[in-house]
Amino acid sequence: MKKTFLAAAAALALTAGVAHAAPKNFDGFYVGAEIGGAVAGTENLGADFYGNGFTGGIFGGYGATFNDFYVGAELNGSITNLDTDFGNASLKKKHGYGIAARLGYLFAPSTLGYGVVGWERGRFELSSNGVDDSAWVDGLKVGAGLEYALDRNLSVRGELAFINWDKKDVGTKSHEIDAKVGVAYHF
Repeated sequence: MKKTFLAAAAALALTAGVAHAAPKNFDGFYVGAEIGGAVAGTENLGADFYGNGFTGGIFGGYGATFNDFYVGAELNGSITNLDTDFGNASLKKKHGYGIAARLGYLFAPSTLGYGVVGWERGRFELSSNGVDDSAWVDGLKVGAGLEYALDRNLSVRGELAFINWDKKDVGTKSHEIDAKVGVAYHF
């Protein structure tokens, strides 16, 4: 009985040591690319107008896991052909960049669920009755995603984000919803 107990304790300790020594798939620096679609809503003269377009970009950041919790920061750059038409006017987003915090939880060693909160800056063009204007607009970004590690250096992810653009910068209430898939290389 004593030998069985010692053997079981040794096996449990060895298993715990191996599980603890498993590689942390999401720790460290990473870079990647993503592509997806975007939908925008704009309010003008009391009516809501919607547009859509493709979006894509690059991202890079750093993250660390603490037990099963993840904390990270990320920079991004994007291009898009997002276009919203309303009456004789149109609002187009061309490109942008941003920074965000990523907070998450490891559901398995290779599966990370995370939330995103950050700041975005987008370049918008407004055309109305033959008059064109462009401006940089700030926005608050919130979202959620799921990332899966294919191996120690490569992961794929999907993310859904909502951006509320600053009314005073864009001249009207405007928001954007992005759905993207991406691939990342971890160093």
